[in-house]
Amino acid sequence: MTQIRHFELELAELKRSMVSMADLVQQLMDVALATLMKPSIEARERARALEDRLDALETAIEERCHTIIALQSPMARDLRFLISATRITADLEQIGDLIESVVKRAHYIARHTPIANPPQVEQLALTATRMIREAMDAFVTGDLDMARRTIADEDNADALTKECYKAIQDAMMANPASIREYTHLLRAASSLEQAADTAVAIAEEAVYIHKGQLVRHNHDELRAQPRGP
Repeated sequence: MTQIRHFELELAELKRSMVSMADLVQQLMDVALATLMKPSIEARERARALEDRLDALETAIEERCHTIIALQSPMARDLRFLISATRITADLEQIGDLIESVVKRAHYIARHTPIANPPQVEQLALTATRMIREAMDAFVTGDLDMARRTIADEDNADALTKECYKAIQDAMMANPASIREYTHLLRAASSLEQAADTAVAIAEEAVYIHKGQLVRHNHDELRAQPRGP
């Protein structure tokens, strides 16, 4: 096997590991959404197990990226991929932490007084889930339209978060006996917003990998570019 072929296989394996990591995040999101809608004590252990697997994958991917950079001296697009891979895996690990926190909040509610969730909480969770999935699809496929949609959804996630805060604060005033439970729900909504923001960071890295453009502080530049067919 030639050195070039071996290098290509290493990059392909690295990408597969990152896709596996994204799949774990999606599983965590599914657990969080289910337990938000119907608080469950058992969900916390499942979330913790998924988060442990995420942590292990993140460490392995980061170490592999550093080894490849040190031994192979990649250039141009390959170097961009490896640099972004370390950032994206850190982003995915951060999302995992945030979503595990959501499950912890729901776990608290399950052990105390049941409360009614404002519908905006589910909408925010679904929006964050879609943004994470589309951001990773943009990374894997190089689909800039997918990256654009993720970045554009940030405004929607922000608006839903504000609606969540307002609805939960109104519920606190109407049900002061359940203020602790609603405080945990408020923090869960904040974690979902942060997960959506992190999905935007992944979409930005996807643009950097495939186009060599840094759009982190200039989304207008991405919007102005021609769309795919």
